[in-house]
Amino acid sequence: MSNIQVSFVMTVYNKEKYLPSVLKALTNQSGIGEAEYIFCDDVSTDRSVEIIEEYMKDFPHVKIFKNTENKGPGVRINQGIEAAEGEYIRMLDSDDMFPLNSTEVMLKLAQKHNADIVYGKFTRTYKPAEEITAEHMNEDVKYVFHKNALESVLWGKYTRMGQLIKADVLKKAGGAHPKVFIQDESIPLRAALYATKGIIKMDANVVLVPLEDGNLSGSKIQLDHDRFLAYYYMLTENPGLKPRYLARLNQRAVSAYWKYCRKVKKHPYFSADFWRYVISKIFAPKPDMAYLEQAKADFLSNPKILRVK
Repeated sequence: MSNIQVSFVMTVYNKEKYLPSVLKALTNQSGIGEAEYIFCDDVSTDRSVEIIEEYMKDFPHVKIFKNTENKGPGVRINQGIEAAEGEYIRMLDSDDMFPLNSTEVMLKLAQKHNADIVYGKFTRTYKPAEEITAEHMNEDVKYVFHKNALESVLWGKYTRMGQLIKADVLKKAGGAHPKVFIQDESIPLRAALYATKGIIKMDANVVLVPLEDGNLSGSKIQLDHDRFLAYYYMLTENPGLKPRYLARLNQRAVSAYWKYCRKVKKHPYFSADFWRYVISKIFAPKPDMAYLEQAKADFLSNPKILRVK
């Protein structure tokens, strides 16, 4: 039986500039017992893998997946989740920085309330990565415990992989949806279905984003696409959910598509798609699957959007 308390799962793609600092903050996490480090490279063309190998050579419980096909972060995070042996899983991108005591604080809250998921916020620091390797967070954080994890996720805001999740829950959920390219909204949504012991939402920054040259989160239409698909697939694969949950999933999917229409199609306010969005927010109607299928086809026709291969 594994004694690993936390498995850290990192997706990696061409982040050699950030990795020395990210790895320093990651491996200096306090108060977590035995840890496992899993790195899933998505065919980096820089020195990312070499930097990880050199930095982690003296650490136990290290797994490095050197893939030969570029599949996207959602596929790679699922690869790491499947390989994880710890009791809990905490995920990050290769330019995410953790305050040194953040995992410890999250673990203590999870254990105190026997919660399946603990979520914290992120903040953009606008500082170089090397300047934020020794940050700590206030241990006396404000938080809310929700027994109903799915309701909390559906009516809350959960992004940028700020979660610590029980491994058995995340594995049962299957991680991110396999057809969603960026996993940020898919993972908490799917995990919440199986988080029967509740979720904790912290009012504290557990991920620090350094000054960036540009990344996938900078593409708003990509985020609209992946957000839409996360809610679309939750709708189509779980038709037996409560009607108010289905209506909320519909509202979020319609919202993502309306934002896309504004950016790409330049649809004006008071267009048909705008009114569809307004009605979904005010009246919470049943999902119109024909409309959602049309929206999905529209997203999939855009050659500028990255997708799972």
